[in-house]
Order: sequence, then structure tokens, then C-alpha cells
Amino acid sequence: MRRLFAIEGLACPSCARGMERRLARMPGISLAKVHYLTSSVLLDWNEAQLDLQAIGRTVRDSGYRLIERHSPVQLEEELGRQVQSLSVRLAIAIFFGMWVMGLALVQYSVALPARTAWLFAVVSALFSFPVLLFSALPMFGMAAKSLRLRDPSTDLLFATATLGAVALSAVALWRHESAVWFDAATMLVTALLLARLLDAVTRRAAMRALIAMEEATPETVTLFESGVTRRVLAKDVTKGMLVQIDAGEAVSVDGTVISGTSLADRSILTGETRPIAVGPGNRIEAGCINLMERILVTVDCPYGDREVDRLGGAIASEIAAGGAEQEPAERWAAVLLYVIPIVAMASGLVVFLRQQDLGLALLTALTLLAGLCPCALAIAVPLVRLRLSVIGAAQGFRIREPRAFEALPSAPIIVLDKTGTVTSPELRVVAVEPAEGIEAQEVLMAAAKAETGIRHPIAMAIVGLTGEVGSGGRRGTRSAEYRALDGEIIQVTTASERSDGRTAVSVYRDGSVIGTIVMEDDLLPQAPRIVRQLQDMHLEVHLASGDAHGPTARIGAALALPAQRVKAQLSPRDKARLVQHLGVPTVVVGDGVNDALAFAVSACGISVAGAHAAARQTADVAIEQGGIERLPALIHLSRVASRITTQNLLLSVGYNAFLIPAAISGSIGPGTAAFAMAASSASVCANALRLR
Repeated sequence: MRRLFAIEGLACPSCARGMERRLARMPGISLAKVHYLTSSVLLDWNEAQLDLQAIGRTVRDSGYRLIERHSPVQLEEELGRQVQSLSVRLAIAIFFGMWVMGLALVQYSVALPARTAWLFAVVSALFSFPVLLFSALPMFGMAAKSLRLRDPSTDLLFATATLGAVALSAVALWRHESAVWFDAATMLVTALLLARLLDAVTRRAAMRALIAMEEATPETVTLFESGVTRRVLAKDVTKGMLVQIDAGEAVSVDGTVISGTSLADRSILTGETRPIAVGPGNRIEAGCINLMERILVTVDCPYGDREVDRLGGAIASEIAAGGAEQEPAERWAAVLLYVIPIVAMASGLVVFLRQQDLGLALLTALTLLAGLCPCALAIAVPLVRLRLSVIGAAQGFRIREPRAFEALPSAPIIVLDKTGTVTSPELRVVAVEPAEGIEAQEVLMAAAKAETGIRHPIAMAIVGLTGEVGSGGRRGTRSAEYRALDGEIIQVTTASERSDGRTAVSVYRDGSVIGTIVMEDDLLPQAPRIVRQLQDMHLEVHLASGDAHGPTARIGAALALPAQRVKAQLSPRDKARLVQHLGVPTVVVGDGVNDALAFAVSACGISVAGAHAAARQTADVAIEQGGIERLPALIHLSRVASRITTQNLLLSVGYNAFLIPAAISGSIGPGTAAFAMAASSASVCANALRLR
């Protein structure tokens, strides 16, 4: 059983990693992928070994809640509530923290009488109570959860530093001493709340992008009523209706096949890449791709209760499949979570051995614990992603997978699909060459029998002239076939190469050629200019097509591409193998179902406006407004974002080189360290805003 669930309560990447590992260790679970940004988990488990209640208990025992139905809209609303809650907590932390910091500044800058200084410290403690008892509650809760998962988190580190500062301050007050560190404690809580708020806003933006992507590409189906067909929205289809699904078309309903036999690709539902045979009496589900022949399906599940809906939606499932893979910033943060306490304790021990002063040693350890918390590191990448989601949406880009988008700047090769990407999406029939004794119209009508019911540019060009003829043909790898009840067999196959570089198909009837149909697709006028721009950006441009060598070579020559970078007659698997054999991170740009596999193995897959549903579902970035003319702007945006991300990472860790020796030497205290940490976070925020 494979399903997508929501997990309520995820608040940091380490939480997702810990939850993923805990689920993966359960007997009977073969796949567990927890995606932090969308608060989702994709599970594949053996129902004979493990039931859903047991999985829910494991999640609940870890401090979270498993939600059976993954709804992006509901999760977006939940994230909105989180943003509101964090905003209130942050406002209270800032308000009361300002008073605590003000009192601390007076103590640091003015020599007060001992009694007055102690009273200032008591007032500082009172002002810190709302921060510690209300604003910090989520931090302490997440720290407890990380202990349950045995996976250290920034919340655990911050909570330890905060409680340490409070404990030392409480002891000082008990002794009527004024050296307290409530300012450090409130600064730590405020800094972490700021990071959590920014992260929640980023996650909400990601969820809104997911919702917008699904709304921008509404599913449509061909309704079959009394022998007449019409296109309608999938959400308007009810149980019992008949839906016609052509070969090459994405299935948008759950139901039972009543006529036609075909193969269905169910990989988006099950992960299984081998197609399965479907025929009368077999079920087929939304999310599959009908591969061979037109089928007629009786709908048995309404929209919203389909298998893909229960799974969580095709796009959401593809996102969740990425799981909790760590990025460089997350890996460094995870390492620092182990290293910082060790460095703090070791530094405290060194100070104690040198100075024989336990108080000074504890102060040094606390300073490092407070100052080295990787808060800025935790928000360095999410901040840039937040800006990207806003800027990208405004420019007509939907960034579905941020990790893949971040691979764009370093990818040296870009592979362009031909038909629909650098050429017009439609083929035009420019000539019919009938055999002797055969009429041109007879050739077209015969070809239409084989091409009816198939979603492919060649089929659509032919059927567009003749209209549908007969019950429909069967789609092959590079052919189409129709078998009549009287034994007549019509075949349409790719013809031999033509000197004029046009696309041609040969039409056979009962094994004999009855004619050739010649077609042509027009190069988009902006394509040569865009290819030159990509080359000026130091990208090696390749052209890959399922079309014949002649038409592909003609387009390659028009784009001034070297012959060795132009590949023709590629099946979807051939395209994927081409990308893999290039041996370097490669970007793939396309618009068809035959590009989906290449997207999956590429560093970044990009679909252009008007792309096939299967291409949109698997593309990492969707260009919703325009075609390849938007590529230079998209790549430029990715490169600027990459530079700012690198700068953020340097800003987030660079100040530690100064902080460690300063803390060991006693030059700074916990308050200054916490302020330095906050300044590092502020510099990261300001730098992210430079992304335009």
C-alpha cells in the first residue's frame, strides 16, 4: 500500500529527518519519505505486517499527528495559523525582550550600587517571564520531541542554552548578585522565533505554489454521451459517466474499462515502471498514462475520492518522494548540533583548568552555547527560497522542487526537446504522395483509422484534416495500427529519410504501401536567438527528439547546433539514457509525455507553457507564461539566487571565527554572544532581500 499523509507539528528539518528514520525502521515499511516543507510523508508498507493504526501510534508517540488525507489547502490553512501564532509569540518576545535588553544595557554601561543593580536584575527576570513562559513554549516542545526521536535539533540546542542562562541567572539572584543573563535568554528565544516564522512563511509559500500549480492546470476529460464526445473538467464528472481516454493521454478518472485494450503506466501511483495490461473489466486510476489504444471507462469514484486524491495528488506525491534529504546547510547545521555542545564544554574546561574559576568556566561555556547556535544557518536557504517563490510566481515560474532549481546554475548542459519546445506544437500536413492508382484522400482516411484515438502530434495533424475515422487505432513505439473486423490491417510507420528534412509517414494497407503523408513543424522564430543566448551563458545546448533524423537535423541546422549534439528517433527511455550518459548535471526542457522520464533523471526538468499533464507533473520548474524565450531569465534568476545563498551561508558561519577566541579569552559574555548571533541572522535576512 502506497499513500501520502500529512504530519501535523513538523517545525524543523531535523524533525523530518528523525521522523523519517523512525518510520523507516518499522517492520513492514519499505519506503518512508518525510518532506518538511509540505509537512507530508509518503509511505509504502505491507498491510499484512503493519496496520495504519500502528503507524499512527508511532507518529503520535514521537509528538506529532498523522493526518490520513493530505490536502494542500488544509495544510496551507494550518501553516497560516502557525504564522499567526508565531507572529504573536515573536511580538511578545520583542516587546518584553526590549525591556530586558534595556535594563542590561544600563547595567553594562553604568556603575550602579549593588542593591540597585540587584533590583534591576530582578526586574529583568520579571520582564523575561512572558518570553520564557509563553513565547518559548514551542521551542521547549520541539526540544522534547527531538529527544524522543534521538535526533538533536536547533530547538534542543537553543533550549539548552536558554535554560542554562536562566539557571545561572537564578543562582546569581539567589546569591543577591546582579550578573544575570536574562538578556541572553530572551535574545535566544527571539532569534529562534524569527527563524521559525520565516520558515513557516516559506513553507506556506511553497504550499500556495503547489495549490496554484494544480489550479493553473485543471484536469479535463473527454466525456462520452450517446456517441458524442465533449471536453469537461474532471471535477464535474460523476459516478457512472463514460469517459474516453486516448492513447498517450493522462488518465483523470478512476473507473472500469468497458472497451479497448491497452497498457497503462502506473508509476506515479506505485513507483513501478513496468506498464500493466488493461482491458474490459480491469480498473484504471487517475494518474496513470494510457499508452497504446483508446479505451472507454465507466467512472466509479467521484473527483476528490480517486486513488490519486487519497494518495494526496500527483504533484504533491512527486514532491514528497524527495523526502528529508539533507542539503549542505542542513548537513552543516546537523554537525554543529553535535559539535557546539562539545566545543562549549571543552572551552569551559580549559578556562576552569587555567583560571580555577568555576563561575567563569560556566560563563564561557554558556557564551559559546548561546553564540554558536546555527540559527542564521537554519534560515540562510529558506529565506532565499521564500524570495524565489514570490519573485518566480510574479514572473510566471512555478518552482516545484527548490533543490532541483538550485542545480540550474551549476549544470553545464541543457537538452531541448524539439516538437512543441523549439518548434510549434502542431505538425502541418504539407503533401500526400499516394501510390499508383490510389487517391490522396484515400491515403488520409486510411491513416486516420490508425491514428484516431491517439494523442500525438502526427496523429493530431492527420485526424485534424479528416476528423475521427472508426473506433480507434493502437499506438506503437514509432507506429500506429488499426485492425478491422473484416481483417483489414492499416499501419502508419515512420517513412525513410527525406532529402528535404520533412517528417513523413508511410501508410500500409494489408502489408502494401498505399502512400506517404508529408508533414512539417515550423521552427519558432525566437528559437535561434534563445539558443545563442544560452550559449553566451556558457551552456552547451543539445537537441533531442523522437522525430526522424531528417526533420530533427533540419531544426538542428537552423539552430546552428553541431551534428553530434542533435539526436533523433529517441524513445522516452532513450532520452533518459542520453541525459544519464552525458555524465554531468543536465537540464532538460520539454513539453510532452515522452519527456517525463528525462525530467526524472535530470538535474532540473523544465516544462514550458502548454505542456502535457505528465510533463507538468514531473517537471521541477514549470514555465506557466511563455516558452523557451523565458529560459535565459529563469537561469539568470537561479544564478543570482545561488550567489546570494552562498553569501548567506558565509555570513551565517563567518562570525564564529571571531566568537570562539573572544569567548575563551573572556572578552565577551552571553548577552554579547546572543546579540552577535542575532546580528548574523539579521545580516542574512537583509542579504536575502537583495534578490530581485
